[in-house]
Amino acid sequence: MNINFREITNENWIECIRLTTNKENQHMIFEEFIASNALSLAQSKIQDGWTTKAIYNGEKMVGFTMYGYSFEHEFYEICKLMIDYKYQKKGYGKVALLKVIEELKEIDECKDIYLCFDPENSMAKGLYENAGFVDTGKIINGELLFKLTLE
Repeated sequence: MNINFREITNENWIECIRLTTNKENQHMIFEEFIASNALSLAQSKIQDGWTTKAIYNGEKMVGFTMYGYSFEHEFYEICKLMIDYKYQKKGYGKVALLKVIEELKEIDECKDIYLCFDPENSMAKGLYENAGFVDTGKIINGELLFKLTLE
């Protein structure tokens, strides 16, 4: 496994928005548990503070992530971490999550990392808990808010 992040560019943005968690390979603005990559890319261009990256295994794009400072909530957040349905359950999400955490640790002001997810997304819950995130007991827009305190 060779998970690496790359910028979203003119050469790979179409491939990025074609990634989906939908097993029927249908592309919608809102998927079962997450917004589409197209919507996330649009959000990152309108709102300040977000970093977007394609997730690759070697030379194959397998996912997408969006993270940074949420001015709306005033905290550092992993806004999105998705692995295409064809590449799920191979450990890519875990490695990518740890890489995002490492990148956010490089920011001096970042002492905590937050993320939200649908309460019914048990796969995400397990991934985040295994990485050390804990439930804050708060709900934002119907999603559970988890927090990782950095040391």
